[in-house]
Amino acid sequence: MSGTGPAVSVSGLSKKLCRELRRAQWYGLRDIAREILLPGGHARPAELRPGEFWALRDVTFQVGRGESLAVVGANGAGKSTLLKVLYGLVKPDGGSVRMAGRVGALIELGTGFDPALSGRENVYVNAALHGFSRRETVRLMDEIEEFAGLSDAMDVPLQYYSSGMQARLSYAVAAHLKPDVLLVDEVLAVGDLAYQRKCIAHMQRYLDAGGSLVFVSHSPHQIQAICRSGILLEAGRLTYVGTAVDTLAHYLESQQRHAPGGGVVSARGLSDDHPVGIESLAACAANGGDLHTGDEAHLVLRYHARERIDVTWGFSIWTADQWVCVTGATETEPRTLEPGVGELRCVIPRLPLVAAQYRLRTALLDPVSRVPLATYGWHDAALPLRVRPRPTRQSNAAMAVQQLVTIDVEWE
Repeated sequence: MSGTGPAVSVSGLSKKLCRELRRAQWYGLRDIAREILLPGGHARPAELRPGEFWALRDVTFQVGRGESLAVVGANGAGKSTLLKVLYGLVKPDGGSVRMAGRVGALIELGTGFDPALSGRENVYVNAALHGFSRRETVRLMDEIEEFAGLSDAMDVPLQYYSSGMQARLSYAVAAHLKPDVLLVDEVLAVGDLAYQRKCIAHMQRYLDAGGSLVFVSHSPHQIQAICRSGILLEAGRLTYVGTAVDTLAHYLESQQRHAPGGGVVSARGLSDDHPVGIESLAACAANGGDLHTGDEAHLVLRYHARERIDVTWGFSIWTADQWVCVTGATETEPRTLEPGVGELRCVIPRLPLVAAQYRLRTALLDPVSRVPLATYGWHDAALPLRVRPRPTRQSNAAMAVQQLVTIDVEWE
């Protein structure tokens, strides 16, 4: 990679999408006709037409060489659309995008691959499209095959690959074709944990070597492990710019503030398929105040049931990045919920958590199948759980080494 300017430069980027397929196709034909008849002019209408909405609106940011940017936001915020525009798969309706050097991308499973071709043949096709000669591709093939761990499947048609196998091959190809800028979407989520760790380690080496990365993920751990800076998209608009850690914290806090009723399902959201919903979750000390290590902790779950139903309930406590489950519990005997609003309570006699920030999740389960009937904190923002320290040497020592829990020990 050469040059001194930014690797990615986005200015005033806007993109419209249409909710109706037929209307979107008609608009597309009209836009193409305008561009042919009005070369160099403003072919695309600046205002929204019926059925359209702004998927991206006036987005501006830069990514330097050797830098990594996390793009954070809820589903539908415009993250994947942004990556498609950066990669050139989708044409913007306004603004400009400048990419320095060769660009590699993992945006959707199968993008750029032919399902009728084998894994090996797809590697050759992709390498040729990126300007690699057959001799250069042959030299890279062993590295790609070893990294993907698909030696037994490289000559099998891609249509017989599982989603995890496709993710392995996609990342191996994109990463080993030596891109100057790498765009990565949620496709890593379908890979197993060992391969995700392998990809994260590779991204870190890639950045150390001067590559630039734009990374989209819902995994706080992956974002904080890979990215130094971040941007938050909300309904297509850029609403926050900061470090990856600050951006993620801002997003999670915003999710919690805007969760309807503080929970997942409102009364109107109940149905035959969703007979019960969790409206809120709270945790506090016995006196209602702050929690400290060793305190008696009270958890209160507020639910709304559509009908009489048997459930069991449980909770789990996670680290602040929501990557490690510290502890949790689930009751073994079912209980019956009556129709309407009610509360479930439990007590932790001695909270073993060392002072720090945690996240609390809960679920109501079917007592027979153990399938979740309602969840809180799994697909939305988990409850922030702050455990405060007591001013003791033991407490300070535990926090200094990032200890998570305390245990009772009999010293002999």
